[in-house]
Amino acid sequence: MKLTLLASLFLCPCLSAATLAGDLKLGTNRVELKHDGHLRKMLVRLPGDYDPAKKYPVVFGFHGAGGPMEGYHRQLEVLVKRLGIISVSPQGISNARGTTGWNGFEGHRISNTDDVGFVVKTVGYLTKCASIDPSRIYATGGSSGAIFCFRLAMETDLFAAIAPMRGAMINRPPVPKKRPKLSVLLVCGTDDPLFSGESRVPGEVFYPARTTMKLWAANHGTVSPPAIRKHSETVTLSRYSPTDANYELLLYAVNGSGHRLGRGQMSEALSYMGKFFSRHSKSEPEK
Repeated sequence: MKLTLLASLFLCPCLSAATLAGDLKLGTNRVELKHDGHLRKMLVRLPGDYDPAKKYPVVFGFHGAGGPMEGYHRQLEVLVKRLGIISVSPQGISNARGTTGWNGFEGHRISNTDDVGFVVKTVGYLTKCASIDPSRIYATGGSSGAIFCFRLAMETDLFAAIAPMRGAMINRPPVPKKRPKLSVLLVCGTDDPLFSGESRVPGEVFYPARTTMKLWAANHGTVSPPAIRKHSETVTLSRYSPTDANYELLLYAVNGSGHRLGRGQMSEALSYMGKFFSRHSKSEPEK
């Protein structure tokens, strides 16, 4: 079936209306594409100094349950300006109660649509309509969006790194096995029930944060114990990957914080995430 693509510009007043690659223009673009019987929406922001002769990294930001795409669009703005990325902030599908979210695992209570296929098609769209570096595609998200990041890592080979925030990996088969050695930064408050794998929703059981990191370490062939890279009153950063590896497996524990991070905590985590993404590109598959 032919993919129907519609794109319309939502210009920031400070930017010119110069036409660049394909349908995308400087600043914020409101994009719609048809997938799995739904008209899916997203906001795509190109940096102000975008040059179609260069290749740009891409960061997907997936909102939490009930959240609009505009939330992560605003949060990623600083990375667009500081690091020169292209940000993509898609909108999740609403369930019968009107709650938006992501299909993070089979039988999800919020969404059962093909969100993984939607992301794959979005990357195909960006490849045609912008100048992107396919070795530097990243994903982050909060809560429902974080859970979805893990599904993307399990079912696609698109990403060089993921940075789930305020979320966890579902405790269901399969565990990560023979998956690409992508880098993982898991950000979670130590008082968040998800940090210890707890859930208030019947039938939804998650891996504790430390177990999640150990499972990905096992997938990557890492046997060394985790090492603390940073410890402060606010953050404990633990490394689950060898120091000489070309990937990183990091647990960024926000000490004393619950499911919602404060504005300063979130800003600090996003800043670290930007540096983390900048350190990694997708490796060639091992033969």
